[in-house]
Amino acid sequence: MDKALAEFVEMLRYSDVPVTIKETVDAANTVRLIGYQDRGLLKIALSQVMAKTIEEHEAFDRCFDEFFSYRINPDFAPEEEIADPEEDGNGEENGNEADVLDRLDQGSGGINPTSGGGQGGGGLSGSPSGSGSGSPLVDLLERNDRTEITMTMQSAAGAVELQNIVLMTQRGLYSRRIMEQMGLNEANKELFRREREGDETGARRLSGRLDILFEAVRDLVDRQLAFTATGKSKQFRQDILKNVRLSNVEQRDFKHMRELVRRMAKRLTDLNSRVRKVKNRGHLDIRKTMRRNVAYDGVMFETHWKQKQKDRPKVMAVCDVSGSVAQVARFLLLFLYSLNEVLPKVRSFAFSGTLGEVTDNFNKMSPEDAIPLAIEKFGGRSTDYGRAMEDFKELCLDEIDNRTTVIFLGDGRSNGADPRIDILKEVKQRAKRVIWLNPERKSAWGSGDSEMLRIAPYCTTAETCNTLGKLELIIRDLLKSS
Repeated sequence: MDKALAEFVEMLRYSDVPVTIKETVDAANTVRLIGYQDRGLLKIALSQVMAKTIEEHEAFDRCFDEFFSYRINPDFAPEEEIADPEEDGNGEENGNEADVLDRLDQGSGGINPTSGGGQGGGGLSGSPSGSGSGSPLVDLLERNDRTEITMTMQSAAGAVELQNIVLMTQRGLYSRRIMEQMGLNEANKELFRREREGDETGARRLSGRLDILFEAVRDLVDRQLAFTATGKSKQFRQDILKNVRLSNVEQRDFKHMRELVRRMAKRLTDLNSRVRKVKNRGHLDIRKTMRRNVAYDGVMFETHWKQKQKDRPKVMAVCDVSGSVAQVARFLLLFLYSLNEVLPKVRSFAFSGTLGEVTDNFNKMSPEDAIPLAIEKFGGRSTDYGRAMEDFKELCLDEIDNRTTVIFLGDGRSNGADPRIDILKEVKQRAKRVIWLNPERKSAWGSGDSEMLRIAPYCTTAETCNTLGKLELIIRDLLKSS
């Protein structure tokens, strides 16, 4: 697979188009058959291979237009596709660095590296001065070979991994790295030698050529940033938010967090749906197979395999919405209700003092509207786990059975009141599993008024959960074991 296609696949993945390995191989075969010349045909063909949903087709079209808005560079394209630079003419499709390199022959515009007179030639043209300088970059500039300069620049960009650029603030860093990879240090030594020996004309010409080259490199960096940084910076931000403590999430990041939760939930939904579609072909159902093949005199043309039925779990989420715990509760509830395709039976309860069910609000409103309402209604009071357990028992203890997963979210700090461990014990005896998620690290459990050391023995799982990453792992285990 050529480098251009590999980078395009990477760009699609950063733009929420999940291209699989098989689809990548199919895309490579498509490019081999069609080539890069007919962009319209290539776009249609690749979209059929790599995009599946309407949203993915829209993202694909946007990425394709952005990625292929310039001519494939010679070292990016398959060998048979490389155009003759003489015929190609290095027109506008080459991007801004080609416009800069036009000054190799046309003059340097604002930069005049030749002598101070107005008649002097500009750019990188003119008679070589100091050929055989010992600096490959200087010799390259003196030869005035635009194609070789472009190829060297692209090779240096690959060596410094320019495709990994993420932020605008990295432009200068990568520009400098590319220049150094091309031999800037040796070129500067040659420049200083000319100045020291009094060769002002040669020094001025070399300085101007280096300035023009740097401008071309900067344009190359800007172009790379234009079609990769949007997706990568988004991924970079999401990677950070996925691992930041939920109690520290700032208001301005809520929108990004909600989007991240939906993406994670969709991934888990797709994963769980695929698991349900896989048939258990390990056990042959003899009776049904024999009945189906009576018409064939007992020859088993049609086999029937025993199927393992997977029940969707019933989930009850009991959330402490007081203080900093409310922030974690916000995202747990958002996560659970984003999984409604595989978790259709979620009942939600909120408490700080008294406990109440908020399921109806989620059935009538979006989670974004229902969650703040629940926090406003039940939050802001002194935490009382004992009272909350009593209310929970009264509301739904009789409905808990061996298909029910009960998730408690709270720090286990009951302000000195009895947390009613006896009720938790009853819940554990009835439920399939009891999961307790605590935003505090385990080293803080049992300190002060924390009751976690008493609570943990009556839970199937008791874990620290203070980031989206940890929350995703816990929900994944819940779906896997259902």
